[in-house]
Amino acid sequence: MRMALQPWTVFVIQWNWKAALLSAATRGLLFCVVVVPHGAGAMRGAWIEIAFRIALGGCWGSAMQALRRARPEWLAGLLVALVLPAVAHALEFALLKLGAAAHIRSGMIVSVAFSGVSLLVNFALMRRGLLIVGEGSGSLAGDFRRLPSVLGLRRRLT
Repeated sequence: MRMALQPWTVFVIQWNWKAALLSAATRGLLFCVVVVPHGAGAMRGAWIEIAFRIALGGCWGSAMQALRRARPEWLAGLLVALVLPAVAHALEFALLKLGAAAHIRSGMIVSVAFSGVSLLVNFALMRRGLLIVGEGSGSLAGDFRRLPSVLGLRRRLT
C-alpha cells in the first residue's frame, strides 16, 4: 500500500543501494559468462544489463523491503516472485532490444531463471533484517557477517 501512496519515498528516497550493487554484480557476471563466447560485440548486452540492474536493482530492493512485513505473507511473496520479475524482465528485454544487444535470448533465459531464486532468497533475507537500507539497517559487511547465523549455518559449522 505504501508503494502506491508514497512511490517517491519507497523507490527514490529509500532506494536500496545494497540490492542495486549485488544485482548488478551477479547479473552482470552471469550475462558476461553467457555472451562472452559470442565475441566482444556481444558484450554490449552485458553493459546494458549492468546499468539496468543498478537502476532497477535499487528500486526492486526497495519494493521488496517495503513488502517484507506485508500481510498476508503469501500475497507479498507472490508479488515478489511473479509481479516484480515480470515487470523487470519486460523492461530488461526492451532495453536490450533498444540497445541492439546481441544474443538477447541466451541472456534473458539466464536472467529469468536467476530471478526466481534470487528474489525469494533476497526477500527471505530482508524479512530477517539483512540487505535493507535506512532505519534499522546495518552495513553491507555486517549483513554478510550475519548471513551464516541467519541461515543457520553457524551452528552446523561449529
